[in-house]
Amino acid sequence: MKNSLKYIAVMIMGALLISISYFTLRYESSFLIGQFILLFALYLFLTYQKNKFSLKEIILVGILFRLILLILMPNLSEDVYRFLWDGKLWWEGIDAYAWLPSEIAKENILSSELFAQLNSPNYYSIYPPINQLIFAIAGIFENTTFGIIAIRLFIILAELGTLILLPKVLMHYEKNSKLLIFYAFNPLVILELAGNLHFEAFVIFFLLWAVYEFEKRKVYKSALGIGLAISFKLVPIILLASFFKKFALRQYVKFVMLASLVAMLSFLPFLFSDAVKGIITSTSLYFQSFEFNASIYYLIREIGFAVKGYNIIATSGPLMGIFAFSGMAIFNLLASSKMNLPERMLWTYVIYFLFATTVHPWYVLPILVLGILSDYKFPVLWTITIFFTYWGYSQTGYQEHLWIVVVEYISLLAFFVFELIQKSKNWKKLYA
Repeated sequence: MKNSLKYIAVMIMGALLISISYFTLRYESSFLIGQFILLFALYLFLTYQKNKFSLKEIILVGILFRLILLILMPNLSEDVYRFLWDGKLWWEGIDAYAWLPSEIAKENILSSELFAQLNSPNYYSIYPPINQLIFAIAGIFENTTFGIIAIRLFIILAELGTLILLPKVLMHYEKNSKLLIFYAFNPLVILELAGNLHFEAFVIFFLLWAVYEFEKRKVYKSALGIGLAISFKLVPIILLASFFKKFALRQYVKFVMLASLVAMLSFLPFLFSDAVKGIITSTSLYFQSFEFNASIYYLIREIGFAVKGYNIIATSGPLMGIFAFSGMAIFNLLASSKMNLPERMLWTYVIYFLFATTVHPWYVLPILVLGILSDYKFPVLWTITIFFTYWGYSQTGYQEHLWIVVVEYISLLAFFVFELIQKSKNWKKLYA
C-alpha cells in the first residue's frame, strides 16, 4: 500500500501539471497558486519517498512530466512568441537584432496575430546567436504550435542531459544519486523550462557538465562547458570567478581565456549584424528601467523615494551591478580553496541575486542544482515562494504586490540563516 502511494502521488502531480499548463490562465491567481501549492506538497512528499524509487524510475518519471507538456502553448509567459518572431525574421532575410518588432509590424512582413502576442514590441532582441539558431529552426514552421514544439524538443533534450548527468556528479561527491528527485520532480523547473521554454535548461546542463569535467580533471572540457553556458545566457560569466583558487594562477588564466574564447566564438555572428546597437540599448534599459521581485534594490528604491521623491533606478540600477560584481569578486578571493566548486557557484549566484533589480522565477533554477550538490535546501524553498509573484497578473496587465515579495524574502532569509547555523562548522572553512 505504501509503495502504491508514490504512484498515486505521481499521477496526481501529472494531472495538476496538465491542469495548470493547459487549462489555467495566468490571471486566475487563486486557482493557479492553489494548484501550485498542492503540486509542491506532492513534490515534497515524493522527495521524502525518494529511496522507494529506483534511479531509473526517477529519470523516467521526470521525462514523462516534461513530455506531457509537449503540445502546450505556454500560458505563463509570452517570451516564446518573441523567439518565433526572431526566428521567422531570419527566414525573411531580416536581421532580427536590427529592427524593433513595432517597426517590422508596419511593413506587414509577419503575421499581425504573432505580433499581438509579443510582450516587448518596442525592445530590440537581446537573445544570443546560439539561441537565435534554435529560433530559426522553429521559424521554419508556418504553424505556431509546431514551432513551439520544435523549441520544446530542444529544451527537453537539454533536460534529459541534466537528468542523466546530475546523478553522476552526485555520486562523485559521495551523495545519494536519488537526490536527483529534487530536480527531476520540481514543479517550478518543469513549468518554467519544459512549459514556458526558458533557456536556463541549457545553462543548467552546461554548468553541470563543467562541474563534472572539472572533477574528472578535464580542465579544457570544463572550460568548454562554462563557455557554452555563457553562450546561452550571459549571466553564467560571473561563475568564472568560482574557479579561482581551484587552479594554479597560470592555469586559471588559461581556463578563463578558453571559456571566454568559446563564448566569443558563439557571438561572432554579431559582427555580421546590427546587433551592437540593440544589445547596448536593451542592456541599458535592463539596468536602468527593469525592476521585478528584487530584494536589496527595493529597499534602496524606497530610500530614494523618501529622499528624492522619485524612482532612482537610473542611478541605483547600475550601482547595484557594481555592488554585485564587487561582492562576488571579494567572496571568491576570500573563500577557502577547500570549498567545493558547486558551493562556490551557489554563493556567487546568491550574491548576484541579492543585488539584482530583476529576479524572475526561472532565473533562480540554476541554484537549485547547485544547492542539491552542496547540501543546501533553501533553493528548494525559493522555488515555491518565488512562484507567488505570478499573483500580480490580471486581464489588463501586471501589478506587483510588495507584500508577496516581503514574505518571499523574509521566509527565504529565515531558512537561509537556519541552514547556515546548522552548517556553522562548514561555514568556518570560508576563511580558513
